[in-house]
Amino acid sequence: MPAQETSVAGSGPDADPDAGQAVDPAVGRADGAPPPGKPAVDPEDPGARSPRVQLVAALIAVVLVVGAGFHLLFVGLHVAPDNQASRKYSEDIRGWINPLFEQNWRLFAPDILAVNHRVNARVQYRAADGTVTESDWTDLSGDDIAHIQGNPFPSKADQNLLRRAWDFYMDSHNSDESAADNRADLSEEYLRRIVVKRFQAAGRADGIVAVQVRVVSTAITPPGAAPTQPTVRELGWWETKHDDFR
Repeated sequence: MPAQETSVAGSGPDADPDAGQAVDPAVGRADGAPPPGKPAVDPEDPGARSPRVQLVAALIAVVLVVGAGFHLLFVGLHVAPDNQASRKYSEDIRGWINPLFEQNWRLFAPDILAVNHRVNARVQYRAADGTVTESDWTDLSGDDIAHIQGNPFPSKADQNLLRRAWDFYMDSHNSDESAADNRADLSEEYLRRIVVKRFQAAGRADGIVAVQVRVVSTAITPPGAAPTQPTVRELGWWETKHDDFR
């Protein structure tokens, strides 16, 4: 009789040669073998993180808390009524607040706007043959208002840049346009460059050699009061500089 083949444990295609046990193809391990172990470190367990990582995270948290407290302290001193601390650290406060964190209000005594200033500008162009032409007046404040209205997140430049530039000019000039302090030239340069940049953004800056600004001011009257007549303040022509176009 031919010898019958006998199945021997530890042999055959489904046997694990190392464990001497049959391997279950469905699970890929030997019958009765323990499941594969979990990772030595659970990344979701804060207690399993290395001390170095925990130390760095704690330092970052401390820096953020201290920085936020420092910022809130300086903003509070800036908007608070004049006091000994704000006077003593006035230069440091201004250096931190301006220009990125500028606040246009005062705690307990808000400085509410009483006059609307509408800034207009026009420019002079010089052609290749030397002839000079003037543009029409452009309502720069109107452009800002158009960008703000209906915009849930208007930029700070649209809200404040032009208005604060005009405030800066008025604070540094007398009513006859003469200098009131040593910031007069700087305020003129600042306002002139804003005008040039606005015309550049509109694609109308080629050949500009001079700019002129006029401001129409209207007092804000109480509800029910008769409106007041606006006043117009027209400045002289300012020649542009090379740096205005950078």
